Amino acid sequence: MEKLSRFILVIVAILVLSMTLPTLYWMAFEKPIKKPFVMYSCIDDDFFILRAGTPTTFEDKKGNKYTRDQYEQKLPMWNFQQLMVSGKMPDTIKGKAMDMHDIGRNRSFERYKPEDMNCPKSQLFPLFESQSGRASLELPNDYFRITWRMEFIDAGTNKILEEKSQLFSAALYHFGFTFPATRIEGLPTTRKSCDEGYLIVDSADKLFHVKLIKGKPFVKKVNLPEGLKFKHIICVDFKDKRYYAYLFSEKNEIFILTQDEYELIKFPVTEFKAENCELKLYGDLFNYNVTVDSEDHTDVIILDKEYKKVASYQESFPVLSERTEGKIFSYIFPAQLSMEDSNSKYIDFFWKGSGGMGWIILNLLLVALHFALLRRRKAVIKGHVIDLALVAVTGIYGFLAVNLFQNKFFK
Repeated sequence: MEKLSRFILVIVAILVLSMTLPTLYWMAFEKPIKKPFVMYSCIDDDFFILRAGTPTTFEDKKGNKYTRDQYEQKLPMWNFQQLMVSGKMPDTIKGKAMDMHDIGRNRSFERYKPEDMNCPKSQLFPLFESQSGRASLELPNDYFRITWRMEFIDAGTNKILEEKSQLFSAALYHFGFTFPATRIEGLPTTRKSCDEGYLIVDSADKLFHVKLIKGKPFVKKVNLPEGLKFKHIICVDFKDKRYYAYLFSEKNEIFILTQDEYELIKFPVTEFKAENCELKLYGDLFNYNVTVDSEDHTDVIILDKEYKKVASYQESFPVLSERTEGKIFSYIFPAQLSMEDSNSKYIDFFWKGSGGMGWIILNLLLVALHFALLRRRKAVIKGHVIDLALVAVTGIYGFLAVNLFQNKFFK
């Protein structure tokens, strides 16, 4: 029993050390790359770049430097409030009169992070009345879920509202919905301009739009190309009301679903991977600015108002394992264990390799050192074979653990 207790302590120590030592290392030595903020100028039809630092610099893609004031004037759609205050906002751009209402109505911004997809999902949703006649939205007294049918549950009594549940279930069934739902996406908040209900994916990967209009169900089946499946949907509430949502396919294609016509339009973006890329989508009076940030590159694609590609810009960066601190890390630590991951909101064990094989050298040196310590203590070597194996596999973690909780059963 004492041997088993000691072995458990060693394993626990290895796990704790594999979490704490790499964390302390990165805190001390990591030098994060400050990625550029890249925007497209409707004045010059070219890219302008803000690079954060001491000092912050403003430049175009050729490296020409600009003052902050000059930079802001190159990007009037992004900085229009400042330009209005300073009296430097152009009256017209490309023949269009600069009306503040038009600028505001065409502005949109959405940001996606991988953790937005890899996170716990709600199982109950409020369905707002879309045409209540009220000036602002009000939370309903019930919430719905879609399992073997669409069920509405009274929030006060926890009882199922049978009549409403049957009404909506029948409406979904009439349009060919296959229960249960695999994805329910919307904006379950009163902080939006109006309610457009939910986009719902059924068990057959078909897409439906569901709303509540004057107490009655509204259901629309969206026509999808054969084989198209979605792994993430971001519903939006923009002032121009041009589309309902951004949709990511299983092949990492980016689509929008237009309002009223329910047309799926694919963005010409190829560098995006939803599992590990951040996505920023900014729209203005002239263009859509699509930025894909990953560990090793920033890719910016500019679309016109018809969603056609007009320009692109890319910068590449060395990944962490290729930088000096990453290379040193790979010689010290075989891997890192963490309870959190930047691409997920779940608490779990995340095991990540060091990105190199240099740690094998240190592991072998530590095995030799531990063997020498055992000989010095005149220990029975065959009684320490498991310890030596742990050091060989886990390196510095195992070496510290077996010496912190020494095997005193074999002298």
